[in-house]
Amino acid sequence: MIPLADSVRETLATPKSVLSTGLRSLDAIMNGGFPRSSLSVVYGEASTGKSTLLLHCMIENLMDNEKALFIDSDRSFSLARLLQMTQSHAEGIAERIMLFSPISFREQTALIENLENYLTSRIQLVVIDSITSLYSASLESSNVFTQNRQLGRQLAYLSELAPKRELSIIVTGQVHARPMSNDRAQLVSNRLLTYWPSVVLRLALMGRGGLRMATLEKYFNSQDLSRQCLFRIVGEGLIESESEEPLEEGVSTGKWS
Repeated sequence: MIPLADSVRETLATPKSVLSTGLRSLDAIMNGGFPRSSLSVVYGEASTGKSTLLLHCMIENLMDNEKALFIDSDRSFSLARLLQMTQSHAEGIAERIMLFSPISFREQTALIENLENYLTSRIQLVVIDSITSLYSASLESSNVFTQNRQLGRQLAYLSELAPKRELSIIVTGQVHARPMSNDRAQLVSNRLLTYWPSVVLRLALMGRGGLRMATLEKYFNSQDLSRQCLFRIVGEGLIESESEEPLEEGVSTGKWS
């Protein structure tokens, strides 16, 4: 498989259309939402809202009889949570989600590299939650170089598939602590998961009140943007935060992840 050339990346610098997250402030920092024809990465520590954001985005974009493809590598997909968030719009939403649950990293690789076989014209969104969970588990019994190569293949394929089929592809990534460092936790396989995607969005818990903060760290050829917004997670999904006060990252009292 041939990696995406730099000249091709440059032509994707301005998205033709976007896929709304359903949250005004989050859409605003991403120029309208997750760009179509592009690969995006959302990462953060546990309970920062990654899975809820993915569900919220799917629900927002399944109202017009479209479909979504969800790869549940983290066993995080919850039908009960989906129905809770859809409320009066629940009828038919779950039926328009094509769900896959690979049980190994090798199976995940095979599934991703054959995604095109499952796509239809009604599928505009592909979600993988998370692309690194089975990767991390496989490192205990496999060669690191081999697994890194597989992960790189998956991300390269997704970055090529998105513009080819005009998809918005959103994957989540896990983080790990950095030994002997006071810095925040780092994205697992940081180099690969920041090189291939067009968009990198970090979610963080805030110090009080169940707030989460989203920070846009990469948007096509721009990096270190520090464009941020605050939001909350409730039973119905994501809601705007009225707080304008800068807060420190820390332990949240929020329930949903």
